[in-house]
Formats: sequence, C-alpha cells, structure tokens
Amino acid sequence: MTESGEERAVASAARSGQGAPRGGAPAPGGAGGASGGAGGGIGAPEGAAMAPIHDFAAKLRQPSLIDRLKGYVRWQAALRQAQKEGRTIPEALATLDDVPISINLDLTTACNYACDHCVDFDILNTGRRYDHEKLLESLTQLARRGLKSVIVIGGGEPTLYPKFEEVMRRMKALGLRIGLVTNGTGMPKVRDVADVLDAGDWVRLSLDSGSDATFQKMHKPRRPITLDEICDGVPPVKAVNKVTRIGFSYIIVWKGCEANDTTIVENVHEMAMAAERARRSLFDYISFKPFLVRAEENNAEIVGLGDAAQHMADVMGAIRRQLDLSKRLETPAFKVVESTNLRVLASNTQRKSTLQPKQCHMQLFRQVVSPLGVFNCPVYRHVEKAKIGDKHSYADDASVARAQQSTARLIGEFNAEHECREVTCLYNDVNWFIEDLIRNPDKLDDLLPVEERNDSFL
Repeated sequence: MTESGEERAVASAARSGQGAPRGGAPAPGGAGGASGGAGGGIGAPEGAAMAPIHDFAAKLRQPSLIDRLKGYVRWQAALRQAQKEGRTIPEALATLDDVPISINLDLTTACNYACDHCVDFDILNTGRRYDHEKLLESLTQLARRGLKSVIVIGGGEPTLYPKFEEVMRRMKALGLRIGLVTNGTGMPKVRDVADVLDAGDWVRLSLDSGSDATFQKMHKPRRPITLDEICDGVPPVKAVNKVTRIGFSYIIVWKGCEANDTTIVENVHEMAMAAERARRSLFDYISFKPFLVRAEENNAEIVGLGDAAQHMADVMGAIRRQLDLSKRLETPAFKVVESTNLRVLASNTQRKSTLQPKQCHMQLFRQVVSPLGVFNCPVYRHVEKAKIGDKHSYADDASVARAQQSTARLIGEFNAEHECREVTCLYNDVNWFIEDLIRNPDKLDDLLPVEERNDSFL
C-alpha cells in the first residue's frame, strides 16, 4: 500500500504548528449523509486507525470534485440496474466519460540502487521507456479532461529520466499539483525545478536509515554516495523555494523481515537517530511506515510480519520507544508522522482493513501511468490483470476513449474482495462509502460538499 497522501498531512501540520492528527474512522452507517465523512457504509470495518488526510471521501466531496463523484455513482447505479434487468451493457460501458483525478507517474524503470527491500525489484532496469512527446501529450490530455494531481513515484528513480526537468515544468504549466518521491541521488535536479513548486506540492526522500552504515547495507547505491551527501542536498532546495515541503521517508524493518529471497537489514533501532538527522538537515518531517512485501499469489503489496508474527508485542514495543524518542525532537517546523499503515499495525486492526467490497471504485479516480502500461492501482503497478492499457493510453482522443472503456470493464471484472483480501488498503473506507451511495443513490440528494481543501492527491 502506498502512503502518498501522508506528505499533505505533514505539510498542513507543519504550517499549523501541530503534529499529525490521530483518530479512527467513524462507525458503519455514517456514509452518504449531508455532513458525514467517509464513515463505514455497508460492510465497512470498524476501528481502522486512519489519519484524516486519508479521508478520501471528504476529498471527493470538495466543491471542485463532488460532481465527478456524483456522476460516477449515477453511472454505476444505472449500469447495475441494466444488469439486473438483463439488458446488454456495452453501451453503458461506453458512457463512462471521465479520467483519473490523480495518477502515480512512473517516469522510468531505471534505478541506481539495488535495495533488497524494493517491492518493485522485478521491474527495475527493464529498458522500457516512453515516447517522450507522447508522454507530454498524455499529461496534456489528462489535465484538459480533469486530472488534478500527479505523484511522481515508483518503478525506478524519477530523476534519472533524461528530460525530468521538462516533464516537471510541463506539469506545473498545466496547473497540476505534484508530489515527488526520490531516493535523493538527484537532489541537484530537484533544486533546478524547485522554483516552480508551490505550497501544495511536496518532495519525499526514501532513506530508511539513521546511519550511513545502515543506509549502504539497505540501499546498495550503484555509484558512491553517502547519506550525509544526500541530506546535504535539502538546504539548497529550501534556499531556492522555502515553501517546498520535503519529507524523510523511513520504512521500519524488524528482525525476520524478508523480501526477494533475502533477509532485510533491521533498522528499528535507528528511528530516533534518523529523526534527529532529518531535523538537522532541514526536512519538514519524517514519516515512519511498516515494511511491505508482495504477496505470492497476485503480487499485491501487504504488511510482511515475517518471523515477528510470533512476537509482535516486542516489535511494537521497540517501535513505540523509538517513536517516543523521535517525537521529543519535534518543533513547530519539524514533525514526526506515523503512517496509517503503522497505526493499523499498532492497533492490530489490519485484518479489518482487508475486508474490501467486491468493486474497487477508486480505480477510476486514481491510476498508475508507467512505461509498462496504465494500471488500476499503485499496489498492482505491473500486474497484467490490473492493466488498463499501454503506456500511451491517454495520448490522444481515440486512446483516451479506449482507456475509459477499459477502466469501466475493469471496475466490473476486477474482484477486489478476492484480489485485495490481504491488502490493508487506504481506499477501503472510501470504497465502502461509494458502494453505499451506489446501492442507495437517493442519498446523493442530501450529499453536500465539504470545505475546499485544495488537495486532490489520492
């Protein structure tokens, strides 16, 4: 499960001088009301420890987005009615006229690290690449049709893309919000585009260590570079644009964690050390999240307990002690954030967050655009059954129409109840919220917009 929304939470928290908010999801039955948020809806699990920034139902109810939510609900309700009456549905599938609100954009599969814990290990350095002009046209088409935000992440190191700066500047010229996830080796390139970033954008460095020794063991950079050198790249970006929000991402690994047939380097003991380093290097926050692996059956990203399943109390105790030490380092300008996945793990509610509805409705609103193709979810960024189309599926009018029809088909055919049964999904709550509206479309009459957040990251 990706944690892409966490940066927005931290940016807001840092500006207000408060830490990341806590709180569980409302009880089932709260969805769809005039003032209700995500809330459970039909069959939603109780007690999920979700940060408010992951209240995607509220994001979809912003004045700028609520009509698109209502349009989808009405389309899906009409489609189900047609199926119930035994009518043929090709025409209905063709009437879905929308594009994602937010995408994950994988610029390249090239990577200059050899991390043992990488969930995308199998797709790195494939040599697959975009036609650059078609990529730019795809972004233009998407923005013209309603794309609001892009998270440049995954599948490789984005700053290695030869025309990284041109893509970033083009997206800002199109009015898109940008999040960038990088390993930090290309910080001079980030500095070069920092002048076009605004307070709604963010940058996150995946570092996962407090000492250079652990950094070297975990990330195995292919050319010499140290953790100090990477962190030293943050102040120059801040010097260009002080509103640029920069985060230090830390995946917590405990004893017994394995991935790619390798035992991963343990780093629980360096969490507070990393927090101190992040504060000293002018990061705005550090975000802690649990180790993820890919399930063997369908390649989904899931929390990998490894041998720790037998002694999770000890593991969580060690994590909590390090978090407490880290939080003592907080200042009005620096925050320590526990990811939603970590909160779910700590509260032992991960199984409740895997009770998915049969249909994943969010695969319309957010997708992954990659050199390997367009996919329905960051969790399945190279899984064939989750593929919407090829890498240039949004490059022109005809390809957009095909992608829309493929998305409509996949919404009906991709069984999230089965495929995502091990995934502690960030979209669980909003999927149940939308499902409740589809089953009870009369609730749309009472569905009121929330205050505009100017946050379209999904």
